[in-house]
Amino acid sequence: MIWIVLVVALVALGYFHFERKQTEKREFFVSKGIKVNKPSYFIVTMYKIITGQMSVIQMVQGIYNEHSSSEKVIGLWDGETPVIMLKDPEVIKHFVVKEFEHFQDRKEFLSEEMDPLFGNSLFSLREQKWRDMRATLSPAFTGSKMRQMCDFIVEIGEQMVNYLNKENKEKGPQVLEMSEFFTRVSSDVIATCAFGINVDSLTHRNNEVYEAAKKLSDFSSPIKMIKFIIYRFFPKLLIWLGIKTVDEKEANFLRKLVVEAMKIREEQNIIRPDMIHLLMEAQKGTLTHAEVDKDTAGFATVEQSNVGWKKTNRVWTETDIVAQCFVFLLAGFETTASTLGFASYAIGVNPEIQKRLYEEVKEVNDGLNGKRLTYDTLNKMKYLDMVISETLRRYPPIAIIDRECNKNITLNLYENFPWDFKKTHVCWIPIYALHLDPKHYPDPEKFDPERFSEENKSSINPGAYLPFGIGPRNCVGSRFALMELKALIYFMVLNFSLEVTEKTQIPLKLANSFGALSSEKGIYFKLRPRE
Repeated sequence: MIWIVLVVALVALGYFHFERKQTEKREFFVSKGIKVNKPSYFIVTMYKIITGQMSVIQMVQGIYNEHSSSEKVIGLWDGETPVIMLKDPEVIKHFVVKEFEHFQDRKEFLSEEMDPLFGNSLFSLREQKWRDMRATLSPAFTGSKMRQMCDFIVEIGEQMVNYLNKENKEKGPQVLEMSEFFTRVSSDVIATCAFGINVDSLTHRNNEVYEAAKKLSDFSSPIKMIKFIIYRFFPKLLIWLGIKTVDEKEANFLRKLVVEAMKIREEQNIIRPDMIHLLMEAQKGTLTHAEVDKDTAGFATVEQSNVGWKKTNRVWTETDIVAQCFVFLLAGFETTASTLGFASYAIGVNPEIQKRLYEEVKEVNDGLNGKRLTYDTLNKMKYLDMVISETLRRYPPIAIIDRECNKNITLNLYENFPWDFKKTHVCWIPIYALHLDPKHYPDPEKFDPERFSEENKSSINPGAYLPFGIGPRNCVGSRFALMELKALIYFMVLNFSLEVTEKTQIPLKLANSFGALSSEKGIYFKLRPRE
């Protein structure tokens, strides 16, 4: 009997301690005049996310929508770290642009010690090393470099069309799951633009590059999610146990692929204007930048800032170079394929959009008179840009970004509202929630490319349209991503009509995923060759 009493007493003490902590955390914000999200049980939330009952996006959007749209910020806690969710576009621009010096870094996701590839990638790097790497890589993603790479993507687009024509000739019009289909095409784009090889993942379905990319970019498995959560709160435990979050076999394959390609090119003096070549130039310090590149690949293009673009004498190691190929692989494989899938859905279920887009690409194709599609021709297609811009609004590649404060400092959150930031305090920018906020986009669930017409796009607040982030730490590869998205949609719509099937989920529902947006039941369409 005494043991039962002791257990009950311990449980009661634990409960009251937990409730007291929750009250203290809530009071931390409320006492300073900031609305705070409703208390929730962290363990329950994590359980729901891991088991697929809730997505991270749902969690963040729930917090965003808890209070009136007039609230410019909301307070919450990420474990023991206080977080300010920035809801107002002007507040967002203030912190990630004007106060960039104090909010340069992301909260550490995976350290260099935990994972040499992810930890050394541009996504994860911090402080001066990030500035040096950003300065080194920025010249690789200018408009002039994209013009050189465009041919490689056009080749993949033509390869895609040839494969589908052959399949249709042998088996009739094909019903495809568009996201899976485009992971293969995106894998081929990465293989040729990053590593200088042609693998044709549509024909050779189990090739090593595709399989490695698939495994390295899969963050949805329960085991990986558990690793990330443990690392978030007990990083030294995983390091002590020697547990890696990235699969060792695939990481070694990627390293070997990059190192051998660099060695062969060095020995044989091979020059091919792809990512490997640009990184080799960067390693030698011969990649130059002409101030700020104003070239645009469309409305969604983010401006390259000159923050940190001073010549650096840092010597980049083999691991540093391989790490940039690694993050390029992750970004290109998962997020680009997902966006192409969502674009296919929007085009396929909206016949009037598909008709208008086809008329534009056909007119452009006829005007080429048999010549190859070019980067500049792609960027002249206004309706294609409108469709891609709206896809990136409705289904942003990254749903949320964060910025960590790097020093103790008092700053105004907005209009004479001072806040004492401590080092490691965090700001969240909820991109998906902003893009789906009727305050910024009337009828936000509707897919409407007209939002980005010449007449309407000037009314869009730049602080509420963030598909590639905002400020100096925005996505360095926005031009490349837009070029790939436009080229592949161009070839698909020019050659095939997308037809709804019994497997097409209408309306489309999002999966309860841990990472980027994905569809609940896939995105199925029949691709019928155009006459």
